[in-house]
Amino acid sequence: MQESLKKKRRKRIAKVLFGLVLVGAFLRLYILIPTDVTGISMYPTFVSNDKVVMSTVSSIERFDIVVFTDPMNKTVVKRVIGLPGESIRYEQDQLYVNNQVVAEPFFDRDEINEEPGLWTSNFDSIQTSDQRVPEGEYFLMGDNRRYSYDSRFYGSISSESVIGKVVLLYYPFERIGWH
Repeated sequence: MQESLKKKRRKRIAKVLFGLVLVGAFLRLYILIPTDVTGISMYPTFVSNDKVVMSTVSSIERFDIVVFTDPMNKTVVKRVIGLPGESIRYEQDQLYVNNQVVAEPFFDRDEINEEPGLWTSNFDSIQTSDQRVPEGEYFLMGDNRRYSYDSRFYGSISSESVIGKVVLLYYPFERIGWH
C-alpha cells in the first residue's frame, strides 16, 4: 500500500514538473524572449552587448523601448517617441507632441547632462513623408540621438514590425533592472 502511494506521488510530481517545463518553454518561445542590444544608438540606456528580455504581449506606450525589424530587415532596439496620429517636433532639445511640450525623464542622467551641445537636433515630423504618425505606426528614436539611425531618417515603423517591448535588462548583472 505504501509503495502504491509513493508511485502515485512520483507520477503527480512528474506531471507538475512536466507542466512547468511546458509553461516555461511557452513563455520563453512566445511571450518573454531574450535578445541582445547591438550598437551605440541606445546609449546611455543600453550599450552594445547588453542582454534584455522583451515581452510580445505588452501594450506599447510613449517612451517604451521596443525591438522591431527596421526597413533594412535588421532587428533593432529603439524608444517610442510618437504614437499613431501625433505630430512630433524637437526644438532646442525639447520634445513637442502635437505642439505640446513633453518631458523626457529618461534623459535626466549624468551621462547626458555632461555632454555639451544639443542632444537632439531640431527636427519636425513634416521632414518625413507625413505630418503625423500614420495610424498603426510608431515614431521611434534611439536615446543616443546624435548617433542613431531611426524614424527621423526612414519614417515611422508599422506595428506589425514591432516584435516586442523591452521589459528587463538582465546582463550585465550590475545593471539589472526593469524597463
